[in-house]
Amino acid sequence: MDIATSAGQDLERTVRHELMDAGFTVEPSLMSADGGLGVWHDPTRGVVVTWGTSADQLVRHATIRSAVLLALRTVLIEAGHQVREDFNGLELVVTA
Repeated sequence: MDIATSAGQDLERTVRHELMDAGFTVEPSLMSADGGLGVWHDPTRGVVVTWGTSADQLVRHATIRSAVLLALRTVLIEAGHQVREDFNGLELVVTA
């Protein structure tokens, strides 16, 4: 197993556990369901975190999306991670 892949998978597991411990629903697959989080390791970017809601709800729930992303960012930063937004704020990427 590649060391970088292993480190990325370890970081993904850590992020999943930290978010679940904070009370978030983390989906077992890459795709997030309504109200759940998708978490996966992207070898070129880091661990990606997305909050799921249907496409037609994105605009209607912009304030809620902002609050959820702020909460996610806060949990991850307080856990000592480096976090940045990607895809116009639709994803958070954890790199360490």
